[in-house]
Amino acid sequence: MRVIGGLLVIILLVLAGGIATGFIDLQKTQEGRLPEIAVKEGALPKYEASVAKVQVGTRKETVDVPTVDVKKP
Repeated sequence: MRVIGGLLVIILLVLAGGIATGFIDLQKTQEGRLPEIAVKEGALPKYEASVAKVQVGTRKETVDVPTVDVKKP
């Protein structure tokens, strides 16, 4: 895979060098144009989803929090 990539890089460098030095001369012989595209209406896919019900609420709860003593050495 690295060999193919290396060869492509070398080929591109040779072509770029040939064009830059004038060794390769490119001439446009015909004008180009974009293809004509006709857009027709489409439809999105339909989905049905069954999901679980989630009930959210609050309540008071007592939680014991440990104390931390820090002593300097």
